[in-house]
Amino acid sequence: MTTQMTQPTQSRPEVEHNNPPTGFTLIRMIARREIVTQFQRKELWISLTLMVVVFSASLGVQTLFSADARPSRLGVVGTQPEFTAALRAQADARGSVIEAVPYGTADVALTAVREGEVDAALLNGQDVVVLEKIPDSLAAPLREAHRAVALAERLRSRGLGEPEVSAVLNVAPPTVRALEPDAERTAQRTTTAAIGVMVLFFLMFMFGQGIAQGVLEEKSNRIVEILLAKVKAWHLLAGKVLGIGVVALTQITAIVAGGLTVALLVGLVDAPADAIGMGALVIAWFVPGYFLFATLWAVAGSLISRQEDIQHAAGPVSFLQTISLLAALVPFSGVNDTLTRILSLVPGLSSSVMPVRMATEQVPWWEITVAVVLTLVAIVALLRIGARIYSGGLLQHGGIVKARAAMRDAREGGMS
Repeated sequence: MTTQMTQPTQSRPEVEHNNPPTGFTLIRMIARREIVTQFQRKELWISLTLMVVVFSASLGVQTLFSADARPSRLGVVGTQPEFTAALRAQADARGSVIEAVPYGTADVALTAVREGEVDAALLNGQDVVVLEKIPDSLAAPLREAHRAVALAERLRSRGLGEPEVSAVLNVAPPTVRALEPDAERTAQRTTTAAIGVMVLFFLMFMFGQGIAQGVLEEKSNRIVEILLAKVKAWHLLAGKVLGIGVVALTQITAIVAGGLTVALLVGLVDAPADAIGMGALVIAWFVPGYFLFATLWAVAGSLISRQEDIQHAAGPVSFLQTISLLAALVPFSGVNDTLTRILSLVPGLSSSVMPVRMATEQVPWWEITVAVVLTLVAIVALLRIGARIYSGGLLQHGGIVKARAAMRDAREGGMS
């Protein structure tokens, strides 16, 4: 029997035949890892539920303190149909609602005033009784109704019949021409944009600290050293920011959707399309601002080695976020419009100023384009520069690493 000798087979260098993953693929893989990790945390779902409930409830509570929560109520002793009709006409002319509550005697009406059942009581056509002060919504209609009734009575005493009295009192209202017919809608859009910006930037403080905490944990567990041996630092930084950004955007969308739903249900906004449009606009501008500040938070987390150092290292990032938040109030301050235009184009500030400005006025398309392009350029530049600081800081332990020292170590180590 002949033994057939088999030659040893050479292992195929599959890695060489297979194309190495591209930078985009690496970023996507790292982002997917962050998304899966974050969504598996029970704390995330608990905090998200609490934020949606608290934010939505805070909007709903506003209706309890609204001046229009209930109509003004006037107690009327006896039957005074002429006065009641005149009062209703005055209220309709002002777009308000006044409810006349009849009482049989003055004592019953006074008791109703003391117990808060009515805002005021008309006793005998002349005397009005209030507990402390007559409400503004009731004062002017009550005064004008009393004047109309007294004038009609004087005209009758001079011999005029009801047709003549009606003709004298039937005065056509003046023609009103609004210089800014959409002023109320503009104010509502501006308020919605400003509140949205403030809420999102306050949430960014929370998300930013989570990013810094996650980077610190990876650094403490030495996981990052394994990752940096396989991928470039800017791939790791971009993937982490993108992954946590998707999670943050999901949370923000849920919070804004819940708040808008409650605002529409309780009538805090009169134009649903405007409110929804402003909410979408604020989120759209928030996304590039998030990537800028999230990168800075990740870099800050790479420069520390202890939990208690997060606030110290992230102090400059918090300061920049505060400046961006305050910049959103510039359109309300009455300062020169040129300053507002400039701030709306500055990366990091445009995410808060531009949506408020777009809600207030018609912004030229080319300014919006410039703001978007400058922000994208700033994001790319910050990712490149931040990656050097990120890589240099991750591999150093003990104390707080200076950004300049981290860049020097990354450059000397050939990391990018």
